[in-house]
Parts: sequence; C-alpha cells; structure tokens
Amino acid sequence: MASSGSYSDPNADLDTETSKQRTELWDEIDESYLVEWWKANFFIRKPVLFGTWDGVFTSCMLNIFGLVVFLRAGWMVGNAGLLLSCLIIIFTLFVGLCTVLASNGLFARCDIEKGGIYGIITHVFGAKVGATVGIMYVLGQTICIALYVTGFAEAIVLKLDPEPTNHWLLRGIGIGTVILLTIVALFGVKYLVRLQLVLLGILLVAVLDFVIGCCLANSQSGMTGFNKTSFNNNLQPAFAEGQSFFSVLGVFFPTATGLMAGVNMQGDLKNPLDNISTGSLAALTFSGFLYYLFAVLFACTVESDLLKSDYMIASEISWVSWLFLCGLYIASLSSILGSLYGAPRVFQSIAIDNIIPIISIFGKGRGANNEPVIATITVSLVSICFVLVGHLNILAPITAMPFLLTYAAINYAYFSLSMSEDYAIKTSSILDQYKRYETETTPIIKDSPSNQNGNSESYPLLDYAAAAGEKDKTKYWHVSLQSRWLAFIGFLLSMLMMFLINWVFALVAFAIAFMLYFYTGAVSPGTKPGVSTFVFSKWSYHVLRQVIHPLPSEDRFVIATETPEVQYQTMQLTNENEDYIDREKVHQSIVSEHIET
Repeated sequence: MASSGSYSDPNADLDTETSKQRTELWDEIDESYLVEWWKANFFIRKPVLFGTWDGVFTSCMLNIFGLVVFLRAGWMVGNAGLLLSCLIIIFTLFVGLCTVLASNGLFARCDIEKGGIYGIITHVFGAKVGATVGIMYVLGQTICIALYVTGFAEAIVLKLDPEPTNHWLLRGIGIGTVILLTIVALFGVKYLVRLQLVLLGILLVAVLDFVIGCCLANSQSGMTGFNKTSFNNNLQPAFAEGQSFFSVLGVFFPTATGLMAGVNMQGDLKNPLDNISTGSLAALTFSGFLYYLFAVLFACTVESDLLKSDYMIASEISWVSWLFLCGLYIASLSSILGSLYGAPRVFQSIAIDNIIPIISIFGKGRGANNEPVIATITVSLVSICFVLVGHLNILAPITAMPFLLTYAAINYAYFSLSMSEDYAIKTSSILDQYKRYETETTPIIKDSPSNQNGNSESYPLLDYAAAAGEKDKTKYWHVSLQSRWLAFIGFLLSMLMMFLINWVFALVAFAIAFMLYFYTGAVSPGTKPGVSTFVFSKWSYHVLRQVIHPLPSEDRFVIATETPEVQYQTMQLTNENEDYIDREKVHQSIVSEHIET
C-alpha cells in the first residue's frame, strides 16, 4: 500500500547538490574574468606561510654562511692566524647570539604582528627611534647587497683572470647581477623561498666538496695537505701591510648580518615566535661549526702567504673545483636574494605607518603577500651605487656599521624593557603595602619587597623576574636563555666594535642616525612614545652613587596611614569702615514693581 507522505528521490538531491557546486564554480570563474589581465597576479593566488626549517633556518643559513666565508676565511687565517681567527669568530657569534636572544625576548613580551625589527623597536622606544633604527637596518641590507654582488663578480673575474686589470668588468657584472636578481625577487615570496631550499642544498654539497678536497690534498705550490708544520706556522698572526686584528674583524663580521633574516619573515610565518627563535639559533649554531671547520682546515693545509694572496684558494683545494664554484656562486646569489627579500619589507612597514610622509609611496604593495615592488626597486638602485666601490674589503666594514648599530638598539631595547618591568613590579608592590597598612593610626616603616626575598641590593640593581615573560617559559624553551645583562653586554660590545673596526665609518653612521631621528621628530612631532619607562642616565647615576656612597642594606619607605587632623578658623580679610561702624549690619535690598500703563 502506497504511503500518503511525499517521496524524496536521493538521486535528485545528489543532482541538485552537484548542480549547486557547478554553479558556484562557474560563478568563481566568471568573477576571475572581470579582472583585467594586466592586473592579475600570475604567481601567487593566496598568502604563503612558512615554518622553522623551510623559512627561517633556510633564510638565515643562506645569509650567515655565505660569500665572505668562501672568499675571506682563508685570508682571515693567513693574516690573523688560527688563534685570533677563532677569537674573531667568537666575537661575531657572541654579538649574534646576544642579538638573537634579545629579539626573541622582545617578541615574547611584545605583541608585534608586523614590521620585524622596526616593529619591536617602535613598540619599546616609540616611532621616532623605531623609524631611525629601521631605516639604518634597511641601509645596512642595501649595502650588504652590494657587498655580496661585488664578491660574486670578484669570484667570476678572478677565475677568468687571476690578476685582473679591468676593474670595470667587475662593476659591470655586479650591476647586471643586481638587475637580474631584482626581477627574480619581484616574482613573489613563494618562489623565492622555494628557490632558496634548492640553493641551500647546493651550498652544503659545496662545503662537503671542500672538506673532501682538504683530506685528499697533496703537497704542491703553497698547499701542503694536512701538515703539522703548516698548522704551527698558521697559529700565530702574520698581518699583511695595512691590516690589523680589527680590520680583519671588520671584513669577517658581515657574515653575521643574516641573523635577522628570520625576523624579516615575521609576517609570513605560521608561528613567528617559535619559528624565529628555533630557526635563528639553529642556523647560528650550525654556521658557527662551519666557520671553525673552515678555519682549522685552512690552517692545516695551506701556507700563510698563499692564504693572504689568493682569494680563490678554497676552490683550488676542493675535490671538484667546479662544484665548489657552484656553491660559491650560489652562496652569493642566495645572500643577495635574502637581502632583497628582507630590506624592502622593513622599508615598506615604515612607509605604511606614514611616520616620514616623504617615503609614504614605498608602502604600496602587490598581490596576496603585499609584495613591496616600489621598495624593492629602490633598494636595488641604491645598492648599485655601492657596487661602484668595487672592492669587497672596503665594503665589508661599511656594511658592518649599520648592522652593529641595529644590533646595539635591539640589545638595549630588551635591557630597557626588562628594567622597566622591574620598576613596574616594584611600584605595584609598594602600592600593595600601602593598601595593607592604610587602616593603621600611626605611620609605619616597612622594609621594601626586595628585602623580603633576602636581596640586599636596592633598585636599580634588583633582579626581578620579568612578569610578561614568565607565562611563556613553559611553552617556549628559549625564554630561559634570555638575560638582560647578556643583552646589555651585547649592546656595549656592538657599540665598541663599531669604533674599533673603523672610527670614521662609525661616526658617519651615528651622524646619519641622528639626522634621521631629528628629521622624523620634525615631520612627525606627535608620534606615540614607546612602552619603556627606563632612563639610562638615572640608572647610571644610581649605580655610580651606590658604588661611591653605598646605600643602606635595606630599602625603607614611610607609609602615612591617615590624614593629619586639620582645624579651620574664619577670618575677615578687609578692615571695617569707620564711617559705617554704627550702621546695622543687615543686607539691604530693594524690590521694584513693574506698573502697567
């Protein structure tokens, strides 16, 4: 017997759903036709996010372990000797480690979603300082492009002619390389990072080729193979004319300029805090191992004179020369691409915030990843100007100045923020003490919170735990490595190294930074200040005073628990007039009435 209810055909429902999906797909295709072809983004359809190893570690490795190691590691050992070369590597890695840990600490405490270095400095010190440090960092990255391009061209020219006479050939190759790689960088972040993964693989193969070549090397002109005599002779320095420990340090230090490559990728990462921290520290550790490996192998297998005179000695030692040259060229190109990726994005962030109105045009982007096209082209044009210098040993110390200034700012920012948190915690504790004793009838003298914990030192030498970072210690392992005093040492060392490497370049860098700071303050006087309340001059005064005239071992403060009793008495401020002394003291008033006519 047929049911009286309505019958629903499942096939009909399936056909309806399929038709609906086809309609939505057709509508999506039709909408794509509404976009003109010259406005379409052919390379990236949606934002691309990266992780620790495919994003941060790869970018940092390709920038840290790059051209300077391939072309100048042997030259460093030949001049400074193995012992001082190891000391140079320690200085470089230590400044890098302080900066990486400080930047990680800043990201853990500050909710920064974009801007990288510029964003965290702006959050701590305000827009004027942030814009100044950000532009100095962009300038450093721009000069770094010229440095790597010059090294790339030098490697090609020296391979063609060991004693070149036409130096304009080097500059021409460099300019052409900048133009070509700028076009590659404009294709988009997705293909750029995918290309870097391939480049990193080739780079590691070239390193393996060099190690095998050192193991198989035979005694020939200047190259001794593993030889105890060569090792002993290369232990001590033998500086060439015009060279010193700090000049060699200035040439080698740009190897650390790629440490902030991960920070520059902040907006393109899945978990920025964890990705940047783990990837940067892993890249720094692995690169440090390779630095020492190259230094020791050069000291064991090559005579000092040859190391100082032959920049291409590594390719001659390697097992397969052309394979090592591929790694050398790849290292150069990858470092250039890394700088072309990072610098324009920082510059774009500054322009978007419109702190300096004259550069607002550079904030415009293209595509789903907001590619900074105008900023990239501008960075490339400026780098071409520095390519005209034409010598790697001159460009290297120039490149180091903006980076050392930036690293000093990052380390000081973490130190300042930590000290500001201490002051906030102490102020909050004092207010709690006041509330606790506000019902008493007499003034009470209580010890400060520092003495309750058995700490006899007074502010500003107190070492409170940073409250904002405590919540992250269980989630991120790297937070336990951070220290304000390590950051402060990194700040002082960065500033000192600037003047020791080249005091003239250091003064020029500071002059540019001060001009940017005062110009930013002039065009944007109402910028928002940073969150840091720490004043270095006051802190220094307290420290100096405590050293010269030690304060009591106890911090003591007086809490007034009630307002003293106040009595009131009325007084007449004007004298009475004797002419009216007998008049009755009443208020006189007149009432007027309106009479209608």
